[in-house]
Amino acid sequence: MGTSGCPWESACTLPLGDTTGLVYAHLRAHNFIHNHSARAGCPWPLCSREMRWGNVARHILERHLRMRVQCVFCGHTYSRNEALQTHMNVCMEVSHLAYRQR
Repeated sequence: MGTSGCPWESACTLPLGDTTGLVYAHLRAHNFIHNHSARAGCPWPLCSREMRWGNVARHILERHLRMRVQCVFCGHTYSRNEALQTHMNVCMEVSHLAYRQR
Protein backbone atom coordinates (compact mmCIF):
# COMPACT_ATOMS: atom_id res chain seq x y z
CA MET A 1 0.00 0.00 0.00
CA GLY A 2 2.91 2.39 0.44
CA THR A 3 3.27 5.22 2.90
CA SER A 4 1.17 7.98 4.36
CA GLY A 5 1.76 11.52 5.55
CA CYS A 6 2.50 12.45 9.13
CA PRO A 7 -0.58 13.29 11.24
CA TRP A 8 1.46 14.96 14.03
CA GLU A 9 3.42 17.61 12.18
CA SER A 10 2.48 19.02 8.78
CA ALA A 11 6.09 19.96 7.99
CA CYS A 12 7.30 16.40 8.66
CA THR A 13 8.64 14.74 5.53
CA LEU A 14 9.23 11.31 7.08
CA PRO A 15 6.89 8.67 5.64
CA LEU A 16 4.93 6.61 8.16
CA GLY A 17 5.79 3.45 6.25
CA ASP A 18 3.96 0.18 5.91
CA THR A 19 5.58 -1.96 8.62
CA THR A 20 5.43 -1.82 12.41
CA GLY A 21 9.17 -1.09 12.51
CA LEU A 22 8.79 1.95 10.28
CA VAL A 23 5.79 3.22 12.27
CA TYR A 24 7.74 2.88 15.55
CA ALA A 25 10.72 4.70 13.98
CA HIS A 26 8.40 7.54 12.98
CA LEU A 27 6.86 7.67 16.46
CA ARG A 28 10.35 7.84 18.02
CA ALA A 29 11.20 10.74 15.69
CA HIS A 30 8.28 12.62 17.28
CA ASN A 31 9.31 11.58 20.81
CA PHE A 32 6.50 9.06 21.31
CA ILE A 33 8.58 6.63 23.35
CA HIS A 34 7.24 4.16 25.95
CA ASN A 35 8.14 0.87 27.55
CA HIS A 36 7.03 -1.86 25.12
CA SER A 37 4.74 -3.51 27.72
CA ALA A 38 3.42 -0.28 29.28
CA ARG A 39 -0.15 0.80 28.61
CA ALA A 40 -0.49 3.91 26.49
CA GLY A 41 -3.07 5.80 24.51
CA CYS A 42 -2.89 5.79 20.74
CA PRO A 43 -1.00 8.94 19.70
CA TRP A 44 -3.10 9.33 16.52
CA PRO A 45 -5.11 12.57 16.61
CA LEU A 46 -8.67 12.08 17.90
CA CYS A 47 -8.10 8.41 18.77
CA SER A 48 -8.75 7.57 22.42
CA ARG A 49 -7.93 3.85 22.17
CA GLU A 50 -5.69 2.56 24.97
CA MET A 51 -3.47 -0.50 24.58
CA ARG A 52 -0.03 -1.89 25.31
CA TRP A 53 2.60 0.27 23.63
CA GLY A 54 3.81 -2.87 21.86
CA ASN A 55 0.52 -2.95 19.92
CA VAL A 56 0.39 0.72 18.92
CA ALA A 57 2.16 0.41 15.55
CA ARG A 58 -0.05 -2.51 14.47
CA HIS A 59 -3.13 -0.55 15.60
CA ILE A 60 -2.03 2.47 13.52
CA LEU A 61 -1.39 0.30 10.45
CA GLU A 62 -4.73 -1.51 10.73
CA ARG A 63 -7.11 1.19 11.93
CA HIS A 64 -5.70 4.50 10.78
CA LEU A 65 -3.71 3.62 7.66
CA ARG A 66 -6.07 0.77 6.68
CA MET A 67 -3.18 -1.49 5.64
CA ARG A 68 -4.26 -4.84 4.20
CA VAL A 69 -2.38 -7.96 3.11
CA GLN A 70 -3.66 -10.08 0.23
CA CYS A 71 -3.71 -13.81 -0.48
CA VAL A 72 -1.77 -14.58 -3.67
CA PHE A 73 -4.01 -17.58 -4.37
CA CYS A 74 -7.53 -16.12 -4.10
CA GLY A 75 -7.13 -12.37 -3.55
CA HIS A 76 -8.87 -12.27 -0.15
CA THR A 77 -7.49 -9.48 2.08
CA TYR A 78 -6.74 -9.35 5.80
CA SER A 79 -5.63 -6.66 8.22
CA ARG A 80 -3.09 -8.94 9.94
CA ASN A 81 -0.25 -11.06 8.60
CA GLU A 82 -1.08 -13.83 11.09
CA ALA A 83 -4.61 -14.14 9.70
CA LEU A 84 -3.28 -14.17 6.14
CA GLN A 85 -0.77 -16.93 6.95
CA THR A 86 -3.50 -19.10 8.52
CA HIS A 87 -5.74 -18.51 5.51
CA MET A 88 -2.97 -19.17 2.99
CA ASN A 89 -2.14 -22.54 4.56
CA VAL A 90 -5.70 -23.67 3.79
CA CYS A 91 -6.06 -21.76 0.52
CA MET A 92 -2.80 -23.18 -0.83
CA GLU A 93 -3.98 -26.74 -0.11
CA VAL A 94 -7.35 -26.09 -1.79
CA SER A 95 -5.64 -24.50 -4.81
CA HIS A 96 -3.20 -27.41 -5.03
CA LEU A 97 -6.00 -30.00 -4.83
CA ALA A 98 -8.08 -28.19 -7.46
CA TYR A 99 -5.06 -28.08 -9.79
CA ARG A 100 -4.34 -31.81 -9.30
CA GLN A 101 -7.95 -32.75 -10.13
CA ARG A 102 -7.79 -31.19 -13.60
